[in-house]
Amino acid sequence: MGEDEINREIDKLSALISLLEQRAGITDAVNHARETGAPDKLRAAYYSVPDIELKKQLITTTGKLDRLYLQKCDQDVSFAKEEVSKAIEKAKKQPWYLSVTSSIGALIIGQWILGFFGAIAGAIGGFYLGQWLLASIKKENTREIEQAKHLLVLAQRRDEASKVDPFLFSAEELEACEHQG
Repeated sequence: MGEDEINREIDKLSALISLLEQRAGITDAVNHARETGAPDKLRAAYYSVPDIELKKQLITTTGKLDRLYLQKCDQDVSFAKEEVSKAIEKAKKQPWYLSVTSSIGALIIGQWILGFFGAIAGAIGGFYLGQWLLASIKKENTREIEQAKHLLVLAQRRDEASKVDPFLFSAEELEACEHQG
């Protein structure tokens, strides 16, 4: 499943969960539990639903959302690693032609304006212009690599955090839709 598909599915499941919570009349309790970061209160709110089918839908849909979120975290890490690789590859390809082109261009313009001495001055100026262009490109490439690495670190942290306590409900609870101790 691609990144866009996962995001759309997460949005659909989130909307469905909100709708189910409203139907069950537990919206306030659930919002309070989410705001305070209390998964036990969220679980208690879900288990308090008297309609067994509605409770089952809430719990199983939440389980699907948890699995999709873990999948998204894994994809985010993979995507971030690809971006780092792309940035590194791009940095390896130095555009030396820009340096040469700027030197030749400055030489021609210098000769056209001031003749032989203008050509010498243009060649010297063109050399420094080319070096400045290469340094600017190298600086930009370094910035892109650092930004990609930063995004990778963030994705890895999010992925690790999602795996510490990955599911709101255990596999047994998802199966039975009852509190398992």
